[in-house]
Amino acid sequence: MTQKIKKIMLIFPTGKVLKGHFHHCEIPMGLAYLAAVLRDDFEVKVLDGRAKFKRIVVPGSKWEYFGYTPQQILEQIKEYSPEVVGISCLSSFHFPDVIDLFKKIKKADKNIITVTGGTHPTFLADQVMSRHPEVDFIVLGEGEETFRNLLLAIDSGSRYQGLDGLAFRNDNDGEVRVNPKTQYIKELDSLPFPALDLFPLDFYEKKSIPFSVTCRSKKTAPILTSRGCSSSCVFCASKNYWGRHYRMRSAKNVLDEIEYLINKYGVKEIQFIDDNLTLDKKRAIDIFNGIIERKLDIYWNTPNGVAVWTLDEPLLELMKKSGCYELTVAFESGDQDVLNKIIKKPLNLQYAARMVNKMKELGIQVHSFFISGFPGETKEQILRSFAFANKMDLDSAWFFIANPTPGSELYDICVEKGYISKDFSFEDIEYNLPHIETEDFTKQEVEKLVLTQFNKYNISLIFRHPMRFFKKYMILMITHPIMTFRSIFADLVKIIGK
Repeated sequence: MTQKIKKIMLIFPTGKVLKGHFHHCEIPMGLAYLAAVLRDDFEVKVLDGRAKFKRIVVPGSKWEYFGYTPQQILEQIKEYSPEVVGISCLSSFHFPDVIDLFKKIKKADKNIITVTGGTHPTFLADQVMSRHPEVDFIVLGEGEETFRNLLLAIDSGSRYQGLDGLAFRNDNDGEVRVNPKTQYIKELDSLPFPALDLFPLDFYEKKSIPFSVTCRSKKTAPILTSRGCSSSCVFCASKNYWGRHYRMRSAKNVLDEIEYLINKYGVKEIQFIDDNLTLDKKRAIDIFNGIIERKLDIYWNTPNGVAVWTLDEPLLELMKKSGCYELTVAFESGDQDVLNKIIKKPLNLQYAARMVNKMKELGIQVHSFFISGFPGETKEQILRSFAFANKMDLDSAWFFIANPTPGSELYDICVEKGYISKDFSFEDIEYNLPHIETEDFTKQEVEKLVLTQFNKYNISLIFRHPMRFFKKYMILMITHPIMTFRSIFADLVKIIGK
């Protein structure tokens, strides 16, 4: 394949959620990093397909769409006339829409080079390439270096067939080849800051539904300070996606980005979206001390969770002093046996409870995640997990249903044990929908247990701690009152109807 490349268009697909759920829209950091790397060599345009809060009605669908329609996205592609279109496929339920868009692109201009990446195409690369001729390339896992090298090779007419982490078809026989991902960026400081200037920042500020859903300030920005995770939780594919080792940006590099965001864009809140911000305690201390020493006046939180076993009381005090107003604690389960033997998460519940008490003492809000419905988990253990959550008196909690995602150990277990149906599709995965059925519970039982707990817990917060509730959700209720009401009661209506 020889083709001169001038323009590249990177796309995040149209917004998609279960009916009644929040239409959240935050800067897609994967595309922001790609754009920052690619624009040194090519002209780059970015389109966030969610960045238009207009509902798109699809009769009979369990999904609710919002943003730009596929036709509107296609019109922007035609207007820009790129040689390459890259579409992010962050989750499996986005995949059908990504493929539909690729088909439309190829029908409009078969010469456009199509590239995708993300968890679904990474872990199912051979299947995707074999079934979908409209996809020319898949960039596996961490994509900055592979994507750039691919485009440079195509542009110069040189070989790309040996590139690490690339799926493609042989030119001579069309046979699919998947080069495994083995090489990762060692020095994350070498990456430029994400190209936020290519995104509609005014839109994100106006809509104010960032990664964490809630926020203290409308002027918020995400930051990724590390990649990878040292844990091996059964339901998570992060360690396989980012490589099985933890890599960090230096504290100085992180602080420089925060300062840049404040000075350039007037950012007042930072959301650290790492899998684990505090795994290296010395670096974490340097970051938090640096925020104080540089007088960076910001709020910050950790919407993707923080590993409680890396925390201690002095560190929490420093975090509070540096602007931390909320921490998300991913308990996953409130039953220690489930954590140890089934989920394989290195979390001690007694220690976690101690740290949560310290957070509350410091005035740090505590949000939390719980997941139920794992193979080997009993209904009694699920109820014990809920009882633990109720006892902790958290500021808010999200209760999810375990799902066998691509690249996870959980999927392999479910296939081996026959816990998912023959017509199971990754494309139906959403953490409020059940797909696993074991000797201990049916799909319907798990769904009712989890959704009932979710609604009882969070609606009761209004009456137990009204000031906490309004403090957390105030901006959301002001900017999106109808959506907030619909989301709070969507699952409750679903339960009553069963």
